[in-house]
Amino acid sequence: MASAQRNMSLVMFGGENATTTYTNNLYQLTQTQDSFDWQVMTQNNPPPGTIYGQAVVSKDLNSMYLLGGVSNATANQQVPFQYYQFSFSNSSWTAGPTNSITNTTNMPLNRKLFSATYDGSNKIYIYGGALNESAIFYDFFSFDITTNQFTSLTAPNIPRYAHTGSYLSNGKIVFIGGVAQISQNGTTTNTLVPITTIYVYDTTTNQWEVKTATASAGVLPSTRSVHNAVVTSDNKIIVFGGDNGEQQRNKAYLNSIGILDTNTWTWSVPTVGGIPPSRRSYASAALFGSNLVVAFGEGYNIYYNDINVLNLEASSWIQSFKPTSTSTSSGLSGGIIAGVTIACVALVVIILFLLWRFQSYARWLVKRIHRDIWKPRTGEPLWAETTRIVFQVFLLFIFSVFLAFVIRQAIDSPNVTQTIEESVAEVQVPDVRFCFDGYPLYPATDARTPGVSCVTDTGYSCTQFVQTLNMSVFQPTFSDNLGAVNCYLFRAPEDFVLTSTSGANNGSRLMFTFFGDQSVNYGRIHTSIYPKSMDPNAVIYGISDSVANVMPENEILNWQTTDRNDLQATNVYSIEPFTYSALSYDLIDHQYLQSVGWNYVGFLPITNSTPEIETNFRQEAPNPNYSKTHADLGMLAVFPDSFVTTIEREVKMYTLVNALGFVGGIFGLLVAIQAWLFGYRPQSPWGVVHRWSVGNMKRSLLRGLHSKFKITESGVPLVHPVHHRFSVTDLNNLHYEDSEAQRINRVEERMQMLEMLFKAYYVDDEVFRSLDDANRAGKFNNLDSARGVPLNANDSARFGSPPSFSQVAGAPKTEKMMDDNYNDKSTSPFVHPFTRQDTDASSASHIPLTQQQRQHAPPYRPNTTVQMTDD
Repeated sequence: MASAQRNMSLVMFGGENATTTYTNNLYQLTQTQDSFDWQVMTQNNPPPGTIYGQAVVSKDLNSMYLLGGVSNATANQQVPFQYYQFSFSNSSWTAGPTNSITNTTNMPLNRKLFSATYDGSNKIYIYGGALNESAIFYDFFSFDITTNQFTSLTAPNIPRYAHTGSYLSNGKIVFIGGVAQISQNGTTTNTLVPITTIYVYDTTTNQWEVKTATASAGVLPSTRSVHNAVVTSDNKIIVFGGDNGEQQRNKAYLNSIGILDTNTWTWSVPTVGGIPPSRRSYASAALFGSNLVVAFGEGYNIYYNDINVLNLEASSWIQSFKPTSTSTSSGLSGGIIAGVTIACVALVVIILFLLWRFQSYARWLVKRIHRDIWKPRTGEPLWAETTRIVFQVFLLFIFSVFLAFVIRQAIDSPNVTQTIEESVAEVQVPDVRFCFDGYPLYPATDARTPGVSCVTDTGYSCTQFVQTLNMSVFQPTFSDNLGAVNCYLFRAPEDFVLTSTSGANNGSRLMFTFFGDQSVNYGRIHTSIYPKSMDPNAVIYGISDSVANVMPENEILNWQTTDRNDLQATNVYSIEPFTYSALSYDLIDHQYLQSVGWNYVGFLPITNSTPEIETNFRQEAPNPNYSKTHADLGMLAVFPDSFVTTIEREVKMYTLVNALGFVGGIFGLLVAIQAWLFGYRPQSPWGVVHRWSVGNMKRSLLRGLHSKFKITESGVPLVHPVHHRFSVTDLNNLHYEDSEAQRINRVEERMQMLEMLFKAYYVDDEVFRSLDDANRAGKFNNLDSARGVPLNANDSARFGSPPSFSQVAGAPKTEKMMDDNYNDKSTSPFVHPFTRQDTDASSASHIPLTQQQRQHAPPYRPNTTVQMTDD
């Protein structure tokens, strides 16, 4: 299409698309602060549809000139140069007064693929062009927009077309690329003009010169034709796209950028980031500030309707005008490196200061960790404990590697889809769009006008759910170009369902009958199937009903683009006239995982529920005698493939929850190997919370132990020796006068404390208490038999002993708490109280029966506060 820049807008006229060769629409594309504004401009008395023309906007921005190009009437015709003037003030076109003259002696002939260069004042310079691939022009004219007069200028005498002409601030016009016609040895050939050969015309001296451009970095842009060229404020010319000028079967397209510096006549090919546009020719381009905007174009029979923006400052194709946080630099800047260095130094200083400030706590921490790790058993040599620690570190390393592996596996886990099907009695119907391609419209009362009727297999009419779509809002494009396109949409309410059983229902399948002009045997009916809440037609055509549409806006826009370019391939079928067709469908609720961190856990995943549809289609061969017995064009049966609800749930193959099983199994295996090699070591009933508690938490634990487990002169089992004679170093001088009763009492006290500690921290006493209850019940039954009084079974529970039973001599006690004093208050004190000396080891297993040259701990004093330290 012909395009010209007007301030921050690109005004475009005509061009061709997939269905129409010559169009005469007028558009305006305006760049806003954060987007683009697209406008269809109003025009009065528009010119005929034109392609391969040029457009120029006047200096005062009030007029636009449409120059040359070919229309349906002027293609391959030697007619005067056609031009039209558009007024932005009244939106009207005015044809040039010379458009219809017959004498073309002093004016150019009409042409296509030429260059029209505006000098920013009154003149437009027209060079080259072609009537067709063989009739190529070499003349050069100026057109004065104030007098509407053409003036023939000195020409380079080289027939040329599909090139660009760029006007510089010094009054020179630079012609780049294109195809030149060269005659050698009586043979005329069309060849691309080398990119290094630059033709320059000086408008002030009316002189031509040829410049030879060089490569600034040893790389030249590709030679090209029908490309774009824009001029920057510093007289640099930026070219984009184009092709190699060959015939269609050998044509190759470009999407590269080249920059010509007209001050040094050197070419450069910049490194451009971002997502580049598709390769194309005949695109429209403009320079809006620092943004090169490239829109539309054609390539390989593909008509592009996209807009691409190259930011010259960032040298990148951008997807949004909003600033992004990503950087194209592959390394860190000096400021970031300096900041990281300073932060690391500051962190080291802080750590050193904390170690100095809390050095006592640090020493205690080191000792505590050492004591928790280094635990040799009494009698074990040094090498045994060292080997155990080394092997434990090695197993810990293996476990850490495996843990990192499973976490990494969960993070990089692929997604898999689980299919869940459940039988149901009824299934909803999809939306179905029917587009009649090649069937002309007739009055509504004419039987030949296209239309669709609907009925179910039970005879229920569903034609009221078929509505006509407004093709002026949006018209699909089909590459076959069979003729007029008219579309209809079947969209039933949500309560209209199909059932699998016969009875008082809507039926189990839909029967669509098509109507149209039976004399058109080349037409087609393009059928598209959509889930009801994912039908873009409902949004585009403004259908308001109770069905909520969940299709995102960007997907609707993408659907419009693919539908306009005839690129829809999923759930789209073309039906021939005079045929019977069958289409089955399955409605699917596809639950896609969202890209959130919680989904790596594997518990209650966060998903997006997207309705989808899968279809199968079968069409019979056309019946040549169908029109003799039918007034319609054919039939289509639509039915559910199966009466089920299908859920396709996307899940991660590996999650952190699944990894727990692997981690637990490996951990148990490593612990078993450790125990098998170095023996089992009993575990402490205290956990990390108890062992590493500090302050009031630690003191409350110690107070609880001291209050619940009173320490007498018997000492603490497994910590203090039974008698001080086991802690002395001279066994030949043992003098003690403890009586037999004292020794037995001491053993009983230690056994009682040992039982209570085992009950509180090691042993579950439920079976012992059950045994006690059984014993009580048996004795109570014996007493009841002796008294002759019946027994209530509930009385035998552990809520208490019968009064008479408490008088039984030797009856055991089951109180859970220890008395404050194990000794009977009436018992006289020992003549020689027990005095015990603790060793410097913290475990009974470390107390030898005899030791040589070893200091003893201070003697234990009964009824004193327990002192426990973490040293």
